Amino acid sequence: MCQYSETDREYECEFASEYESEEFLPLLLPALKAVAPMAIKAVGSLIGGGRRRRQREFEFEYEGEYEGDPFIGKLLQGLGGALGLGEGEFESEFEFESAPMTEYEIVMENLAYRAAHSESEAEAEAFLGALVPMAARLIPSAAKAITSVAPSLVQGVARMGRTLYKNPNTRQLLQTVPQVLKGTMGSLANQVEQGKPLSQTMALRALAANTAKVLDNPNQVANVMKQSHRAQHQLQGKMNGKRRRAYA
Repeated sequence: MCQYSETDREYECEFASEYESEEFLPLLLPALKAVAPMAIKAVGSLIGGGRRRRQREFEFEYEGEYEGDPFIGKLLQGLGGALGLGEGEFESEFEFESAPMTEYEIVMENLAYRAAHSESEAEAEAFLGALVPMAARLIPSAAKAITSVAPSLVQGVARMGRTLYKNPNTRQLLQTVPQVLKGTMGSLANQVEQGKPLSQTMALRALAANTAKVLDNPNQVANVMKQSHRAQHQLQGKMNGKRRRAYA
């Protein structure tokens, strides 16, 4: 749990032990089974043609029938690989990136962490929206082209984030958004390298595909969340170092 000050929003975090334990994986599975399809459909609804239900759009209930973009439909049909694991079939050890994160990556992880611990949906969306331009800077060669579709990505992330935030049991999954966006930027950068112009549909499909790639695997989700917590520790260490130098 993080405690923020009223003035400078500096914080000290105590990370829940459940995210550092293998026991977290079986607890995560039911939530992922429910939320992964809904998050993908939330992004897909921006492409056009997707059927929306006013009262039930973001409820955590998935009906197999989908009317909308065929790419999104295929993503939904392809879900369930890792999510089909039985309770005792999870990997016994976490594996996550141990290389030092860049400043941009640390800031992105911090923004997502704040979104997951926001007191309101609007506050969470504000933090998530700031992730898109930050993620584009991770690939300077394609940043200019990606900026042209950034508004669509911001909308898509907001829709996905709203889906995750609605249910307290899945709110912590907002910490996976940086990983989703990094994969999305990589996909779009590949298109740019091939000389293909980016479009809103292409951007939203890339976002949906990388959402599926992350949320369809509970082991990967747990690894990503551990990396998020590691980033908070790194950021806190830097802040403490600055305080010590300031008072030296």
